[in-house]
Amino acid sequence: MSNFVLLAKQITDEVIAPLAAEIDSARRFPEEGIRALGKAGLLGLLVPEQHGGLGGNLADLAAVTETIGAACGSTAMCFLMHSCATAVIASKATPEQQETYLRPIAQGEKLGTLAFSETGTGAHFYIPEIRAKREDDFFVLSGKKGFVTNGKRADFLIVLTNAAAAEQGLDMLIVDTDMPGVRFEGEWQGIGLSGNNSISLQLDNVKIPASGLVGAEGDGMGLIFQVVAPTFILGVAGVNAGIARGAYEAALRHAKTRTYADGRALADIQAIQFYLSDMFGAVEAASVYVQNAAKAALSGQADAIMHVMQSKIIASEHAIKVTNLAMQVCGGQGYTKALPVERYLRDARAGAVMAPTTEVLKEWVGKSVAGIPLF
Repeated sequence: MSNFVLLAKQITDEVIAPLAAEIDSARRFPEEGIRALGKAGLLGLLVPEQHGGLGGNLADLAAVTETIGAACGSTAMCFLMHSCATAVIASKATPEQQETYLRPIAQGEKLGTLAFSETGTGAHFYIPEIRAKREDDFFVLSGKKGFVTNGKRADFLIVLTNAAAAEQGLDMLIVDTDMPGVRFEGEWQGIGLSGNNSISLQLDNVKIPASGLVGAEGDGMGLIFQVVAPTFILGVAGVNAGIARGAYEAALRHAKTRTYADGRALADIQAIQFYLSDMFGAVEAASVYVQNAAKAALSGQADAIMHVMQSKIIASEHAIKVTNLAMQVCGGQGYTKALPVERYLRDARAGAVMAPTTEVLKEWVGKSVAGIPLF
């Protein structure tokens, strides 16, 4: 277990886990956990060491999100989306962006997120409808984004937009949330991940200095597939492996401590033992697959992208399977808030429908193994 994971485990045990049920019930942002992660430097996990960060990699990110996700899916998702935004800036940061964003992130002073999704684009978030306009030394943005995790708690956003000149493709712009014209709307209404504050963003003639462009004009598509996709997919795979692990451990505790009048424990029943075996295997399979996919990506393995995509499929499907089995083990109590199993089950359902959805990824993996171009 790396030092990053040990640090994340300590914060999870001391701060995040004790508040998980209350954050879910109140549907509130996990500010205590995010603050603790920032104070420990973990918000700068993906910030290079030369800019004051921890210099972590994709395997570290997946392991940390699994650790947090085992206790609180909401906190894990907020941390992940911040880490994705950080990775985008770190990949092509100018000296000004290094000082304005990366160093404060490393010090736990700035929280970021991605603003990619739009109502009309569905699962195909990489085909935005909004377009930047160029006015002298500014980009001007108008339009609406949805599912902006961290929402108004974020200090900055990475906004995906069509470039001002259509032939240049896509841009990514850093937008500070206190800029005039930036407005958040609504409340998160999802059945799970209740504290992730994933809400809508309205942009009304927001003027972004040209210095807020990440990389060069037209770099957006490359950033999606080279930076955002591996970071998000491996991170969310880690979150789901963690949710599965949390549900399994909760069910195991219940099975060992719930006793009948004749003194037998729930775990003494053979049918329960079968379920525990299935859950144990699924949790370990998901966790190991995610870590191996991250290692493949880090080593530059030729087929790494297929393993990265498959990691989200496996982790999401195993999270659904394990949380269902956990409820079966815990029976009536598992169906109530007396145990955390119902929360894990609701949280687990998000992974498969979160873009890129399981169906999109299966199409891409299927095309890849068959040698068919993705697009």
